[in-house]
This record gives sequence, C-alpha cells and structure tokens, in this order.
Amino acid sequence: MINKVLLAVDNFEHSGNALQFMQRMQSCIANVMVLTVVDNAFALGRSGLRLNHAERDEYPAALREEALAQKQLGQVTMALNEMGFNAQGLLAAGVPIEVIPEKMVLFNCDLLIISHRHLSSLGRWLNASVTRGLLDEMRQPVLVIPR
Repeated sequence: MINKVLLAVDNFEHSGNALQFMQRMQSCIANVMVLTVVDNAFALGRSGLRLNHAERDEYPAALREEALAQKQLGQVTMALNEMGFNAQGLLAAGVPIEVIPEKMVLFNCDLLIISHRHLSSLGRWLNASVTRGLLDEMRQPVLVIPR
C-alpha cells in the first residue's frame, strides 16, 4: 500500500479524469494530498493567495482565478473523501514545476499523480509542459494520467 500521494490538479476541464483513476486506486492508497497551484501572475497578495482590499478591486482576474482554484480543490478533495480516502486540500501560489516537488518533500509523499493535457507543437512551444518538466526533475515516482 502507498501511504501518501500528492495529486496535482489544475483548473482545466479534464481534471475529472484524475478522480476516475483515483476511484480505481482505493485499495492501494491510504492518504491523498490534493494540490492546486495558482500561477504567481494571479497570486498578488503578499501573504500567499490572500488579496487585500485594493488588490481585489484592481485585479479582478486574480480574484476569479483564486475562486476557481479554491472551488475545484474543494470539489476534488470532497469527492476523494466520499470515496473513502483520507484527503486534504492545499492551494499554493507559484510556479508548478517548483512548488510541486517542494510539497512532495514537505508532506513526505511517496508518489506524484498528475494529469497531462496533450498540446500541439505550437502549444508546447508557447507553454512549457509542467508534466514533462516534473518527469525530468522529480526524484519520487510520477504517475501521469492522460486526458
């Protein structure tokens, strides 16, 4: 049995595939740390993701991004707990390729589970693949769920 898994989810529409996969893994995993990373461009508050009053008025996109991330994190965490997992959610700000390995170590996770969206050649050129970067950097095992 795997003691603790870090399940990295994002705000893309196909993150539900991770839940379908996790349902099949119930007998193999004890604890799940669900992580959603909000890009620094949308994390304007000095204390993590908390925006002060002026920032809320000036940067509504950041407020929407945080609300979407918080909603998805809550839904995924609740669904996993309803499936019988011991799941906790964590919302973090930063660059995913840096934050995810840090959280893996901090929470002493045995395995990273992450979904992968298939980008076109142009998409890969414009947006670096977080999954590919993590595969190159991680020391712990990584399980990739295709979308």
